[in-house]
Amino acid sequence: MTQINMMNAVNYKYSVVIKKTLSKIPHPPKADTIILNHNYQRHLRSIFFLFILTFCWFLTQSQTELIEIENFGSNPGNLIFYIHTPKIKKEKMPLVIALHGCNQDVATISKQSGWNKLADEYGFYILYPQQRFLNNPSSCFNWFNEKDISKNSGESGSIKQMIDFVCDSFSIDTSKIFAYGLSAGAAMTAALLADYPNVFNAGAILAGGPFMMATNALSAMSIMVSPKFKSSKEWGELVLKQNPDYKNKYPRVIIIHGKNDVVVNIKNSYELVKQWAYVLHTDTVPKKKTEDFANNKDVEKKVYLDKNKETKIIFYEINGLGHALPVDPGDGIGKGGHTGLFAVDKDFFSTYWVAKDFGLIK
Repeated sequence: MTQINMMNAVNYKYSVVIKKTLSKIPHPPKADTIILNHNYQRHLRSIFFLFILTFCWFLTQSQTELIEIENFGSNPGNLIFYIHTPKIKKEKMPLVIALHGCNQDVATISKQSGWNKLADEYGFYILYPQQRFLNNPSSCFNWFNEKDISKNSGESGSIKQMIDFVCDSFSIDTSKIFAYGLSAGAAMTAALLADYPNVFNAGAILAGGPFMMATNALSAMSIMVSPKFKSSKEWGELVLKQNPDYKNKYPRVIIIHGKNDVVVNIKNSYELVKQWAYVLHTDTVPKKKTEDFANNKDVEKKVYLDKNKETKIIFYEINGLGHALPVDPGDGIGKGGHTGLFAVDKDFFSTYWVAKDFGLIK
């Protein structure tokens, strides 16, 4: 049933064309002989040719286009579900869930972030949830609504169903599932890591903040600019309460934030570090600092280690960056992404470095 639903979703617009064409084919004349008239044969040839064209188009285009999937579950958060499949497929491939920001959609994030290009080159799937206008007129994921960020509920529940669908329908390495989000998508990414620590290997939070930093729209607007300050334990307990009986590892966290962000104050990411330092058993002070990271004078990389000296948190602080995705358009290794609204050229292809930190690029 799952595969049938998926194929129905993929071929929906083409099946409509075929059905309309079929409806125009006249019934064969009633006769004792099984001879089709010339007109009927012509229509059959037309529909067969249309089918072949559609099939060939799908084979060539489905590797680069975003495919919408319907009927993937009860969808408690009423989200839209797209997927990008890599050009070359093999057994047990990683999966990245990429969440757009406010006033964005899947087409925007897929183009500006450069995720699809990396997926095709290095071999992994990309799952793109998309917000509906009815849920939020600004196309923001409702990261401030407790129902939407709680385990198996609302938008968080919808995204979990999408992940389950992809794992059931494709050959996915379930030890290599990652979450990535920008702005509102970043805050939702924090919720996913808190809700389903057994699902994710790591998550990247760009221009976001800690899980449960706001629980209603009014407080969200205030906290983005004037962060709420808590102790590391107070923040961390909010994550742990989502799964009180969970005793296994929590996902690693990658954070990226511009120091000039006037929409979401970078201090929210400082609080995010405190939250996950408690959860991942690291100090709130980085063990390693790299200024001029990747020969970029605006980028500083901070690394937080646990007692086993394993990297658990990575924080990229970027000078001269506002509320935007840093990209480095161009060809070649370590270059990519596209500029646009909320995406600026900082000579730093952040998606590439996130993919490396995820372990998707060696």
